[in-house]
Amino acid sequence: MKYFTTRHLTQRPLPRLGVGAMSFSFEIGPLEAAMDVWHHAFDQGMTLINTADCYAPSAEDFGFNEVQVGAAVTAYGRDKITVVTKNALRREGERWWRDNSYDYMLSAAEASAQRLGFSPDVLCLHRRNREQPIEDATRALMAARDRGLTHAIGMSNINADEFKVVWEVSEGTLAVVENERSPRYRSHTDVLDLCTENDVAYLAWSPLGGGREAKRLGEFVPAFAQVAQRHQINGQPATAHQVALAWLLTNSPVMLPIPAFSRRETATASALAMELELTAADLELLNSGDYDSQSVYPD
Repeated sequence: MKYFTTRHLTQRPLPRLGVGAMSFSFEIGPLEAAMDVWHHAFDQGMTLINTADCYAPSAEDFGFNEVQVGAAVTAYGRDKITVVTKNALRREGERWWRDNSYDYMLSAAEASAQRLGFSPDVLCLHRRNREQPIEDATRALMAARDRGLTHAIGMSNINADEFKVVWEVSEGTLAVVENERSPRYRSHTDVLDLCTENDVAYLAWSPLGGGREAKRLGEFVPAFAQVAQRHQINGQPATAHQVALAWLLTNSPVMLPIPAFSRRETATASALAMELELTAADLELLNSGDYDSQSVYPD
């Protein structure tokens, strides 16, 4: 595994590839199944896990995934794993809404720490309500940090103008941005550039194209399947998915994709992608064309 460090996340080195925990939040199953896959991923060096309070099969189970992650991390060793969680989406029955208010963000931070069983390394605003000032949400995250409810603060699904506001309000202490990025969706490069310039970790969600469509990445963006045919990893043919993860790392030194795994085999294959060295000719092909598609979860 490759690692890097950033200015505001210094407790432990960050892996260049993390774990998205959402795949185990759709239905309540044995905790052991999630722990087995996640612990295997941790063993492969993917020592960052990303969750959110809203990752749950129903409104009644709100916070379910945080409880899972907290148990898995505690069992593995809290001091070995970087934990990122997110607040600001609320749910009542089938109704969803975004609450970026100071009071709600602070109360949600308290609830997340309680469900996890410890304070996360990073607490992010999940989804923007652009009718509410981002300054208030930023100050709430800073208050949560001051109260020991998180070590660092982050923002998800923001644009470049919002980054600049948060950077100013937080006095340059924004540690993480979690935005969508994949071979199919390459928008918000200006946000990625700001992260690179300011040493802010960029967590790329849905790095393989998202959901069921991730399986068809090589069809949607044939260049990645073509490049895969040129490479082997440990004597085995590379896949379009492994090329995609390796390619994302070339986008920025602060890039950290967070694919989701539901099987050990997928976690292993993803970790092996870190050994893939793309050539200049590979990158010329992968970076050519305009493959932007609609976001997996449109803002």
